[in-house]
Parts: sequence; structure tokens; C-alpha cells
Amino acid sequence: MSKGIEKIDVGGVNCYLLEAEDGFVLIDTGFPAKRMFLDEVLKKALNKPGEVPKKLKLIILTHGDSDHAGNCKFLRENYGAKIAMHFEDSMMVEEGNMSWNRKSKPDRMSFTFRLATHAFGKNSDFETFKPDIYIVDGQNLAEVGLSAKVIHLPGHSKGSIGVLTNGGELFCGDLIYNFAGFSYIDNLDDFNESINKLKKLDINTFYPGHGKPFAIGYFNKKFM
Repeated sequence: MSKGIEKIDVGGVNCYLLEAEDGFVLIDTGFPAKRMFLDEVLKKALNKPGEVPKKLKLIILTHGDSDHAGNCKFLRENYGAKIAMHFEDSMMVEEGNMSWNRKSKPDRMSFTFRLATHAFGKNSDFETFKPDIYIVDGQNLAEVGLSAKVIHLPGHSKGSIGVLTNGGELFCGDLIYNFAGFSYIDNLDDFNESINKLKKLDINTFYPGHGKPFAIGYFNKKFM
């Protein structure tokens, strides 16, 4: 794990806390069932002994699914952090409808993913909210003190995005899993375009929403 990146497992979902200028940026928020754990981790990170307390400046959602957006409303109310996401997934979180802007039947869904959906409740109770910021492809995140940019990566959902740092670290959400037998591709054409898009970028390490981070070599072996 690179310096300035903390991976937080929140109910089987990887959330990433990134150091930024004068604070932190959180990528994804995990399941509400593990909210108190996330709250404890954030409090420790923001209030380290002997240091000036820091602020959670921004929450970036890689997409609108409830397992990634489940703690957004709580964090905004308790930490004052704004929430940013792509507009094409916005109604998923505003209405609590994870099927919004998706096909009635995804192009690919593994049996393991189907079981997980039933176990954790893809359409379970969700604290709806309206995003504060709509981010777009290529957007520079320097304005929040992060040396990174937004990459629009549809495939898992229409509004899926990644965050690519200047150091070549890509936080790719659920576009690519590192979890055996786990797959959900809403639109295969979009997915393939996103994969081809990544092949042209300078990436060293992938940080997925599920499973362990992996190097570019694994990506090349899987998709080249």
C-alpha cells in the first residue's frame, strides 16, 4: 500500500482514505452495518495524537450501489464532507433504486454475485441523499488537494468512475474485481470500452472495490 493510502474494509467493501492537502478524501463508504467501525477508523485518522485535527474534505463514490454509498448520509451529517459522484448514477442514491439506469438483465452476472446480492440485500433499506457535486471524466481533483483525476469507467453501471493519482494508482470501484468468481457487468460494450481506455493510461496499481489491490501485470494478463 502506497504512503498516504489507507484501505478500510467496511463489510466486505474496500473504502480508501487518501491524504490530501489539509485533510482527507474518502473513496466509497461501505455497508451501513459496519458504520461504527468506519466511524472509529476515521476519527483516529483525523485526530492523531500530537497533530492538528484534520478534516474529511470529500467523499467520492465510484458508483451508486448501496454497498459503496451506504454511509454517505451519515458521514456528511457527522463530518461535514461533501459527496461527489457521476450524475448518471445519481438517481440510484436519490431514490434508493440500485437498478436505476441499468438493464433489466445485466450482460454478465456470476452465480457468486447473485448469492451475495441475496445475502446482503442489494435493494435493502438505504438512506437516500442528493450528491453535492457531479464529477466528470478528466476532472482534476487538485481543487480538493488531491493529485489525481477522475476517469469515467461505465460498464458495472453507467456512472461508474475511477480515481487515478499522478503516481499511477487507480481506484477502480467495481469495474474490475480481484475476487474469484465475482462479476457483474451491466453493459458489456461499455465495459470493454472502459478496459481499452485503461490500457492507454499510465497505471501502476489497481485498488478495486472488492478484493486485494493488484499490480498492472495482473491487469495485462487478464485483459491483454
